[in-house]
Amino acid sequence: MTSENKNILLAEDNPGLARVLSFKFLSCGFEPITCADGHSAWCAFEQQEIAAVVTDHEMPGLSGLELIARVKQVRPDMPCFLVSGRKLELVRDRRVKELGIVDVFGKPFSPSSIVNSVADSLKIALVGPPIVLPIRFPATAGGSFISGPSP
Repeated sequence: MTSENKNILLAEDNPGLARVLSFKFLSCGFEPITCADGHSAWCAFEQQEIAAVVTDHEMPGLSGLELIARVKQVRPDMPCFLVSGRKLELVRDRRVKELGIVDVFGKPFSPSSIVNSVADSLKIALVGPPIVLPIRFPATAGGSFISGPSP
């Protein structure tokens, strides 16, 4: 992975949750690649450079654990995150530890907590809106000022 790669693979079969997560990642400077099932997520992973994987556990095709297992066979260092309505069961599942899943998020979840966890694992500072502060520049030596945005 290059330091410029901010492609996040989002595998989520619930269209509403997929949109919310995609929007949150996009608004924080990432490039979300959203897939509605495990098979299309695996195909996207094979075809594109991915920085991290965020996947729902229960999906059509491949489950989240099956998808992560395939990803880890190719890229053992890939940060992977699991989202599930069964968090309590999954945090005790030996496969979560064996696969090196960074975090398991229970539904309902905070999109910000997922984005922050992904950013932390990639050691990427989140992008926010630029801050524009007014600066006053002297127009002449006589003391008048011109206001303008900061550079």
